Amino acid sequence: MPAATSGSELRRPSVGSRCAPWLWTLLVLLSCELCLRLSGAELGKLFDPAGVANARDILGGLLHPDLSADFLERVLALSVESLLIGLLGTVLAVVIGFCLAWLATAVPTLPDPPRQPPVLWRLAASTLRWAARFTLGLLRAIPEIVWAYIFVRLLGLGPSAAVLAIALTSGGGIGKVWAELAEAVEPRSVQALRAAGASRGGVLAFAVLPQVRRPWVAYALFRLECNIRNGTILGVVGAGGLGSEIALSIRYFQYDKLATTLLAVLAFVVVLELLSLQLRQRPLRWTLGLAALGAVWALLRLDIPWADLWQAPGLSLLSADDLRPDLPFVTTVLGQTGDTLMMAWAATVLSALLAFVLAPLTVTPLLTASYLSDPPRRPLLSRLLRQAAKWASRAVLQLTRAMPELTLALVFVVWVGGGPLAGILAIAVHNMGVLGRLYCDVMEEAEPGQAAALQAQGASALGTHLFGVLPQVQARLAAFTLYRFECNVRATVMVGFVGAGGIGDALNTAISLFHTRDLSWLLLTMVSVVALVDAVGDHVRGRLLKGRHVQSRHTAPHPSSLFLQPT
Repeated sequence: MPAATSGSELRRPSVGSRCAPWLWTLLVLLSCELCLRLSGAELGKLFDPAGVANARDILGGLLHPDLSADFLERVLALSVESLLIGLLGTVLAVVIGFCLAWLATAVPTLPDPPRQPPVLWRLAASTLRWAARFTLGLLRAIPEIVWAYIFVRLLGLGPSAAVLAIALTSGGGIGKVWAELAEAVEPRSVQALRAAGASRGGVLAFAVLPQVRRPWVAYALFRLECNIRNGTILGVVGAGGLGSEIALSIRYFQYDKLATTLLAVLAFVVVLELLSLQLRQRPLRWTLGLAALGAVWALLRLDIPWADLWQAPGLSLLSADDLRPDLPFVTTVLGQTGDTLMMAWAATVLSALLAFVLAPLTVTPLLTASYLSDPPRRPLLSRLLRQAAKWASRAVLQLTRAMPELTLALVFVVWVGGGPLAGILAIAVHNMGVLGRLYCDVMEEAEPGQAAALQAQGASALGTHLFGVLPQVQARLAAFTLYRFECNVRATVMVGFVGAGGIGDALNTAISLFHTRDLSWLLLTMVSVVALVDAVGDHVRGRLLKGRHVQSRHTAPHPSSLFLQPT
């Protein structure tokens, strides 16, 4: 008996392990407060009389959308243009991502190969693989709006800038994820072909590709959804699509027209999610066929001056001479980079808090059903209130997730004025919807045993969540939150283009005025910071997902699975 008691005591969590999550939460909240203060974001501006009046005007216009026939026809035409921009950009991104992923993937070798390739051959292959990975990181690190702004300066106004911007940034993201998925395949079939003397191309084609085909297609469809949504906002910098109408509506205080355009964006997101769900359940040829038809339609409909890419005088926009150090400006850039990171972190923490409250309300077993096989029946009024809370929470998360950060930034700039607060609020509102969806999916997958035991003892929904569900999923929630912080760093750069603070404002000025030295240092700093944040985030997420705090009977997912979640 004493031995058994001793064993149970050894298995009992220590006071430190029980308090650690709360201590980390307190530190995160304090860091958020510090970032808000240091970045100059004053939440009191939300309640400034002039800002409240602007917000009232915006809300009044949003409640009365412009449904005139002429404007609806214009919105429809711009919607089709945004759709084609996203389609063609995604097709080009898939081509770029596939080529670079093919070069970047490290194919497993035999433990004891019969013969080694020549040293020079191995050195060349390693160099090529490193160059492909570097290119993927570079493309992914620069947000679409930066590419779009550069291409607008090179090629002029129109959808071509948006197509190329989406192709480059999304191509880097697709190639990175595809390469990671390819390297995580089951190695036995790869080694069998290696032992039979197959070449690297043969191994990739016949051992790796069959294993990753479905997740590759799933991620490509996910990127298609994101790219079509991005295609609706890049017009803010003159790259065509619905974004041009959004920018004009806000600039001229035509909030009724803004409401109609935002409804079109929301309809886009909902329809695309439903279509993507259907395509995932059908054979691959459906996806390939629709992608091919869409690309051909886009090439015929969009006026893209391909030849001007090689003749534009702006191709000499950057040069090595511009990288000569200028200490005062470098100091300024580092300060702007710090502001960008603080804005992204504050927005991530604020959105995570809101999502943490709303997400449990959307989890069916917690709110409207039960983990028990034969649960007690609740009163009718209680069931109706729970259903209303569930669907209201889901509607809020869906609506905020559908609204792009740049659109929200334009609205908040009108409300609270330009500066970091507008950017933080825009990113926080959008990210709340994204994290809420991610948190809900993770909570829905929690093992029911512990939660059912608590419900059998009469625990409330809150108690079941805190002590039956949350301990199982807290590591994955933290991992997803860190991943969204990485995404929000890039989003902070984007919202700066409309005056919402961060390094994006300086990039906007440098590109507009052709300050090539400033642009060179800003781009170099931004790429370096994004790459560093991604690398640290990958390491921390891997530790969280594979650590001892992940309480699941399933194997912890590969960190790449984070990229397959909705945004």
